[in-house]
Amino acid sequence: MHKRLKELRKALNIQQGEFAKNIGILQQQLSKYERGENKPSADFFIKLIEKTNVNLNWLLTGKGNIFASDSDEKNAPDAVEIIYYENPTLIETIKNPVITSIWLDRELIHDVWHKHEKNLRTLQMPGDTMDGGETPIKNKDMLIVDISDTNIQASGIFVYTTKNGSLIFVNGIKQSPDGTYRFYFRNTGYKEIHYTLEDLEKLGFKVIGRVVKNITSSFC
Repeated sequence: MHKRLKELRKALNIQQGEFAKNIGILQQQLSKYERGENKPSADFFIKLIEKTNVNLNWLLTGKGNIFASDSDEKNAPDAVEIIYYENPTLIETIKNPVITSIWLDRELIHDVWHKHEKNLRTLQMPGDTMDGGETPIKNKDMLIVDISDTNIQASGIFVYTTKNGSLIFVNGIKQSPDGTYRFYFRNTGYKEIHYTLEDLEKLGFKVIGRVVKNITSSFC
């Protein structure tokens, strides 16, 4: 991705210093991003899309045009739209996203992830960073969630709500041999919690879906 980031800047005909200023970062940071030495944050990508109108599908896969165009994307046979997850009862700050939908490569969705776009939603990570494991998730990272996959008996990273849908969380969930469900946070600031089905019912627990991909981490 770092090569495409540099290609984007050249397409805009902007010097590195000016480009960094427009995005709201230091030139040294941008230089490291373009060389692939550092991983950009989710905020960086949000600002990049806002300021440049870059085509997210191109940035991620290298396919399509550099710059986004609604008409071009909608008519492109190799692009599919993934809309943002909406829940009007949420009291979290993710209700009004900067990015309301993204376009991704059809082959990536169907043949690599083996998913269908109608079941996928994009969502900004609403909670604290999960920095453990091979695939860390940071606050505000852009996640792809499969809302058709709600079976927590199969372990994974799930998005779920509590209190009648007003609170939303992202956690690892795994069923234990004793029948309880282990909620693990991949964050040393939190201890894992075990819940019975009765406990979850009292919490108003409802699974939204399984996390398929952290799009932000895929850029690097």
